[in-house]
Amino acid sequence: MAKLLFKKGSFKILCENVGGLYASGTNKLIKRAGTVSHQSRDRTQKSPKEFVRMLQSMGHMSVLEHSWYVFRIYGSLGIIAKLFLSNSLFCISTNANSFLISGNARMFLEGYKKTENRVLGQLLDFLHKRNPVLFPAPQDGFKKADIEFEYNPELKTKKEKLLHIAVTIEFNNHSRGFTHEDVRSRNGDGKVVAYTQESTRYVDYSKEEDGEKEMEFVLPYREISSNQIVDRSIIFLRSNHREYKFTIDEFTDLLEDWYKRLRGLGLKPEEARQWLPIGIKSQIVQTYNLNEWRHWLKIRAQKPAHLEIRTTAVELLKTFQKIFPNVFDDFKIGRKKNNTPYAAYIGKEELA
Repeated sequence: MAKLLFKKGSFKILCENVGGLYASGTNKLIKRAGTVSHQSRDRTQKSPKEFVRMLQSMGHMSVLEHSWYVFRIYGSLGIIAKLFLSNSLFCISTNANSFLISGNARMFLEGYKKTENRVLGQLLDFLHKRNPVLFPAPQDGFKKADIEFEYNPELKTKKEKLLHIAVTIEFNNHSRGFTHEDVRSRNGDGKVVAYTQESTRYVDYSKEEDGEKEMEFVLPYREISSNQIVDRSIIFLRSNHREYKFTIDEFTDLLEDWYKRLRGLGLKPEEARQWLPIGIKSQIVQTYNLNEWRHWLKIRAQKPAHLEIRTTAVELLKTFQKIFPNVFDDFKIGRKKNNTPYAAYIGKEELA
């Protein structure tokens, strides 16, 4: 029988400061994010290092984006232009005699590969020594510049924290509708995002190694009890005008049975998924810098937002306000007339 989930959506902060991780922690985070795609977290026997190497060999570089590195570079600010040319996604802020640059592993590696920028070369040589698995060196080594830099420096101002602190969060027991909206939230322009989502192409919802697998469906977040939803009957109309009456339990069981029968006929999961509803349970891991999380909260916690994602966004905002009190204090949490939560951005500065 299919399992119905009512208001079970949740989140877990996997890392509240990705840039502060040691090499082993970064590799573990990448592995944890990567196993979401195939739902293989409990099955894989690979070590974090082996998992990173597998991703590199297969060309699945997007999972390596669940990493973050921050440097303060001292000296000429003219270097900034060269860094922008190598990869315009780097997050950069300046002061009188130095500038901060941050980004994920893929940005640093591909930025150097495209330009052989010597500033990036020196930073990559440093990162290679810390984590040679994630940052393999070319045969002739990295071409380096003679610059003075500080790794993982203290971030003092609100702007520095927004741009240069990255947080990784795992969302669980949400619908595909949630994740479809979620991945459309990115704004760019000083905001960096990385996603790894449960794949309906590779996850087989008809079976698992130790027996039958139970399909999970996320019910609408209406302000009525789950029993009322489950007991409510719906009408399914066929083209010959004959009526068939089902409870939601019965109808979702039919969907589950239909999917399993398609798999039994030889259709692959990527083919049988064409009949999966948008309410199927999904899981997603994402890494944003705080600037992007602030934009995400502005969009997804506001009054008009979809209730499922709005409910979780407000809870996440409450957590962020505790962890980063001076960064997310420009949001106000309230309740609509129907008693559902929302949050409004009340700050005077623009959301960068």
